[in-house]
Amino acid sequence: MTQKRNDEVIIKQLQSQFPKIGGNEARKIVQIVSRQISIKRGPYPSPEDYDYYHEIDPDLTSQMKKMVLKEQEHQHELDKIYLQKDFSLKRTGQVLAFLLCIIALVGGFWTVLQGFEVGGTIIAALGLGGIVAQFLKKS
Repeated sequence: MTQKRNDEVIIKQLQSQFPKIGGNEARKIVQIVSRQISIKRGPYPSPEDYDYYHEIDPDLTSQMKKMVLKEQEHQHELDKIYLQKDFSLKRTGQVLAFLLCIIALVGGFWTVLQGFEVGGTIIAALGLGGIVAQFLKKS
């Protein structure tokens, strides 16, 4: 439905630009041009294009395949590096969070032993609460 509307708009533009062209001629032009336009998805060209490239240079298609494979290997390597760095950052964050929790618990316990029960409890609770909050937030 959208393609028909687009075709009609193009036909009207053709007729306004070239007044001597009739409606049927403009439709034929749009049909011919529409057939020539093709949308490709993925790294490889269509089989018809392969035949055309092979006529130009028989080695060209194998070079194109090698180029696509090399690009894919490169992308996989980049993805692997990204995942390794992401894992490393998460692991470092977990270790530092664990250390902060232990420091807060030890500091809170030490503060309680010094006679400041309320302050020590607050320090220990904040250290433990921060870690618990992070785990609950991820769920």
